[in-house]
Amino acid sequence: MDTAFSLDAKGRALTEAGKYQEAAAAFTAALELDPGNPGLLYNRGEAHRRAGRSAEARADLEAALAIEGEAPDILLALGLVSYEADDYPAARAAYERALVLRSDYPEAWNDLGVVEFRSGDYAAARAAFEKAVALDPGYGEAWYNLADTYAELDLPRERKKAQARLAELGVEGGDEG
Repeated sequence: MDTAFSLDAKGRALTEAGKYQEAAAAFTAALELDPGNPGLLYNRGEAHRRAGRSAEARADLEAALAIEGEAPDILLALGLVSYEADDYPAARAAYERALVLRSDYPEAWNDLGVVEFRSGDYAAARAAFEKAVALDPGYGEAWYNLADTYAELDLPRERKKAQARLAELGVEGGDEG
């Protein structure tokens, strides 16, 4: 007989295997055994997000937040769902809420920077990316985004420094001119 724990493990394995429909079904079965479990809601929300079902993902993540309270990881996931749905104001709000709770969260700073970059606010993007790399100097994705932002701001010296750091980290694109 399956338990909520075993169904959760099965759902996570299916998510990693790219079988998002089956993963969501496993998490749903787990939730029938353990209703209102925020971890299961989060995991099912992630399966829905990866399957491109943003409304279902948002509903699960918001339900998890309602149970768990303000949780930075759930807010980060909610921001990603909003970003992928091109709802930049909602994504920005989720990332900012996460950062109020945990200002030392480099992923949230990076993701906020991406939203600002896509919105055309390169100064705000720069500030967010610089905060991300200050918190995690080995965060290649943030360095990459920062190099692109410096290019948009026409800051060639800063861009070269960011590209040099990318090359040190072994991140592709670090040696582009």
